[in-house]
Amino acid sequence: MAALAQAFENYAKPGIVVNYKVAAATTIYKGALVGVNSSGFVVPMNHATANLKFLGFAEETVVNSGADGDKSVRVTKTGSGVYVDPSGIVQADIGKEVYAKTDNEVQISAIGLTNAYKVGTILGLETTSTGVAGVRVRVDNYSV
Repeated sequence: MAALAQAFENYAKPGIVVNYKVAAATTIYKGALVGVNSSGFVVPMNHATANLKFLGFAEETVVNSGADGDKSVRVTKTGSGVYVDPSGIVQADIGKEVYAKTDNEVQISAIGLTNAYKVGTILGLETTSTGVAGVRVRVDNYSV
């Protein structure tokens, strides 16, 4: 095939989005940092929960009031999102790794966290959709 002489549809996907089954009695909110628990089901990231593996951020809100796997959620595994900064991240912290505190909060230190889950690197400081200080986090290469 010759080099292009006109537009070509390459069916590009701007990020990797994968469906995962949600844990029983669990609500996943759109935008939440999520991981899989030791049983392999999606739960919100939280430093107080042991044995999580980070997946990415939820593309939709899903309420699973049933058993493990009764509902699925679409998870973006690449790209970036803006999350709450409870720890005072500053401009000089760009490029540093961050840890999940909750499904909506990240911090640059593992101090005070029961379990330290790295979820990405800092791209910049931004205001969150709720109007509080936030940090843009790139999750590429941190998700399983």
